[in-house]
Amino acid sequence: MFLERDPYFFRSGYARERIARRLASVHLTAEQRFRARAIVVRTVDGDLHCPQPGIGRLAHAVADNSLRRELRARLTQSNPTVARRALHVIVNVRHPGLTDRDLEAARAIVLSDAGRNQWLSLTTARIARYLWSREWEVELRDLLPYHGPDRAAAKRLLQAVKKQRRPDP
Repeated sequence: MFLERDPYFFRSGYARERIARRLASVHLTAEQRFRARAIVVRTVDGDLHCPQPGIGRLAHAVADNSLRRELRARLTQSNPTVARRALHVIVNVRHPGLTDRDLEAARAIVLSDAGRNQWLSLTTARIARYLWSREWEVELRDLLPYHGPDRAAAKRLLQAVKKQRRPDP
């Protein structure tokens, strides 16, 4: 399979993404689904190089409980890059079964991403809306009065979610 071999050539990333998206939309046998789940996990671990949108679609199509468990385990891993990739994939999976510990780790990743640059990326804003709750909003508002590394990130997240919310009738 092309994705398992992970060839590198001009525009190969685009080819890998198109193939992953196509695999997500076709009927796969049980053995092919198993191989596709292995591709998702290896991409999250950094062994393969498939673009996130394609892997997210593939994960959505082939997710089972074992894949959900593996992605949740990688959310709390010490390697922040693997945890970030796991978060980007797990938000595409139906019923990920996030525990309170997983939510806390995911929100920490989003807060870290929001503080990286001057502007909030669309992906980070989308994931923040996915993880949003009243409790997290209160936690972020509690960070605003104090000067620190998370203050600007909390402010960006609150502004992004505020823009997307519809006014109450």
